[in-house]
Amino acid sequence: MISTSIVDLLTGTNPPVTWLVPDFLPQGSLVCLAGDPGAGKSFLAYALGLALATGTSFLGWPLSPATVLYFDQENGRIDMIQYLRWAWKGLGRPDLALVQQHFHHVHFALGHPGWVETAAQVIDLCLPALLIFDTATPCFNIKDENDNAEATAVIQRIRRLQQRTTATALVLRHA
Repeated sequence: MISTSIVDLLTGTNPPVTWLVPDFLPQGSLVCLAGDPGAGKSFLAYALGLALATGTSFLGWPLSPATVLYFDQENGRIDMIQYLRWAWKGLGRPDLALVQQHFHHVHFALGHPGWVETAAQVIDLCLPALLIFDTATPCFNIKDENDNAEATAVIQRIRRLQQRTTATALVLRHA
């Protein structure tokens, strides 16, 4: 265990940050995006994923192409296709070759007790810089959203998955 004095933490220099999305998503972070159902979380996440995969500017942030793995356990096929099309068109129809190369989409493959192993297999195949899990409860087979022990176990599993590639994880959740 590494210990640093509180004085050093309060007065020392800021550690360097490597940004996946400049000034928004640090590389290797675990971020939760929460909101009411239908608020636009999935659309925002699809747009971010496609922008990052193609190196398209997103909400004013310049991006370099990076591999994205999107696990969609929430949206039906029709909604998923619509979100992807809206995002692609809204980003100015970025290069489909870059989309094909860097955007990996897995639909309704998690949500069972062995979700970690399933996710790990796909992560090992595409080595993403960004993992998107849409939405927490169905992706991670959560039984009780208010159980802190269950939440802690899920967070530990996500962090182990992130370590396979030093990926940033974006977890969508209903508020």
